[in-house]
Amino acid sequence: MKVFWIFALVMGFSLTGRADDAPMSDKFDVTVGFSRTSQSLLHGVLVTYANDPTLNVNYETALGFASMQNGVGLWLARDELFKAGLSVNYMMGRQEKADPRYAGMGRVAGSAMSYIWAEWQPIKDAITLYGNAGNSWNTASGTLAQWGATFGFPLMNQVNGFVDVSRYWANQRYVQQYYGVTQSQSQASHYGTFNARTSGTLYANAQMGVAIELARDMDLIASYGRSTASDMLMESPLLSQKSQMLSALVLSRRFP
Repeated sequence: MKVFWIFALVMGFSLTGRADDAPMSDKFDVTVGFSRTSQSLLHGVLVTYANDPTLNVNYETALGFASMQNGVGLWLARDELFKAGLSVNYMMGRQEKADPRYAGMGRVAGSAMSYIWAEWQPIKDAITLYGNAGNSWNTASGTLAQWGATFGFPLMNQVNGFVDVSRYWANQRYVQQYYGVTQSQSQASHYGTFNARTSGTLYANAQMGVAIELARDMDLIASYGRSTASDMLMESPLLSQKSQMLSALVLSRRFP
C-alpha cells in the first residue's frame, strides 16, 4: 500500500513551501532516495524494517491525479492549502523470503483497493495535517489507514526543520491477514497460533529532520525517528521488537 510516511512528509513540504503559487496549475514531481521502512517498494510489508530505495512519481491536473503514493483518481477538493482525492490504489502484499520473521508463514498477495486521502495546511508554512485510508478489493486483506501532522520551522536561509508524527491503523481483517498465525501456518513455522481479536493502531511514528532548498524546484530532505508498535500488535508472535529506527534521505524535484 502506498502510504509511505516519507511521501506524506514530502507532500507536506511541497504544500508549505509553494502555498503562494497561484493559480493551481498542472504539476509533475519526482521523489527519489533511500529510507528505512516497513513498507518496501521491493518486498512489500515487512516486520523487520529495512533500508530500501524510495520512489514517487506524481502528476496532477485540474481534474485528477496519478502517483505511486495516492494511486489514480479524481479530486474531491484542490486548492493551495487543502487537497483531497478519491482513487484506485494498490495495497502491498507480503513475501515470505523478504523477512526472516516470515519463515514458514507464506506470502500475502497484493491487491487493488479503494483509497481516499487528504492534506490540509491550517497554519500556512507551519502545520500540515494529512490522512488516508484504503480498503482492499480482496476482502481478506481488510482496511489500512494513516494520519499524521508535520510541523515546520525555519532554521536558516534555505533550510527548514520539521517534526512529523503519525499513526497507522488497521481493521481486524488486516491485522489477521498480515500478523495473524493460522493453524496451518503454525505447523509450518515455529509460531503458536494467533487470531487477531480487534481493530486498532499498529504503529506510532515520530521523526524530525531538515529540508534543504537546493534550488527553486529541488529539495533535499533528511530525517530520523522511531516507529513504535502498539501493545495490540505486539501480541502477534511475528513481532520481536516494539521500537525500530526510521530514517530517510530523499531528493524531491518539481518540473514546471
